[in-house]
Amino acid sequence: MAKYIALVLGVAMIIAVFYALFSSSGEDLDFVEAVSSKAVSANILLINTTEVAGSISYSAGQSGVIYQRENEKYYVLTALHGIPIGPDSNDIKLLVLGYNQPEYKEAGVNIGLKAYYSQFPQAVLEYYDEAYDLAVISFQSGNDYPVLPIASEPPKYGEAVAAIGNPHVGNRNSVATGKITSKKPVPFGDKAGENQYKIIQHSAKTSVGCSGGALLNKDLEITGINLGAGENIFRQFKVGKVMPCDKILEFLAGWEE
Repeated sequence: MAKYIALVLGVAMIIAVFYALFSSSGEDLDFVEAVSSKAVSANILLINTTEVAGSISYSAGQSGVIYQRENEKYYVLTALHGIPIGPDSNDIKLLVLGYNQPEYKEAGVNIGLKAYYSQFPQAVLEYYDEAYDLAVISFQSGNDYPVLPIASEPPKYGEAVAAIGNPHVGNRNSVATGKITSKKPVPFGDKAGENQYKIIQHSAKTSVGCSGGALLNKDLEITGINLGAGENIFRQFKVGKVMPCDKILEFLAGWEE
C-alpha cells in the first residue's frame, strides 16, 4: 500500500510540474505594456461595506471597468453576483476605489477603516439582469478616469485578449494575456448559471477578485466581462469565463428600452 501511495504521489507531482512548465503560452509583453499604459486606469475596485449593530465590515472586493462618462458621473460594468441585491441590500453600501487609490492595508495610514473608506464615493446600482450576470453601477468623482469602448463584434476563437482585474491574492490592476479558447459559447457550468446566457472561455489568467473586470482585445476595447474561472485538480487556473461583448450590448440595450 505504501508503495502504491508513493507511486500515485509521484505521478501527481510529475503532472503538476508538467502543467506548470508547459500549460502556459507565456505573456504577450507588448500587449501587457499597451494595456498597462493606456487601459488599466479604467479598472476600479468595488468594496461592499456592511454595518450591523454599529460594527462595519469590508469585503475584499471585486473588479469593474468604466465604459461611459457624463461630466463627473462615471458608469461601470461589473459582474452582478458580487453586488448586493434583494431585501438585505439596504444594509450594504458599495464603495468605489479608482485604480490608483489603495486599499486600507496598502495605504500606510493609521486612521481606522471607517475613517479611511469614508473618503471614497458610494456607488449607485443603476441596472442589472441576472440572465447576463451583469450590472451597471455609477459613481461621482472629480478624478479624471479614462473610458473604454465596448467592442462591436465578439472575439473569435484564437484571438488575443487581455484580462484586467483586482485579484484577492496578488497586485491590484493585474494584467494577463491569453487567447479565446472556445469556438462557440458554452453554458457557465454551475447551478447558479442554469438560467444564464452562455459565455465564452479564454486563457488569460484570472482569480478570485477579478470577477467584473474587463477582457480586452488588441484595440483595447471591452470584448467581455469576466465572471469566473475554472481550475484543474491542483487548484490552478485552467480557463477564464466571460460574458462576451455582443451580450453586453444586448444587456445595455435592455436598460435603454
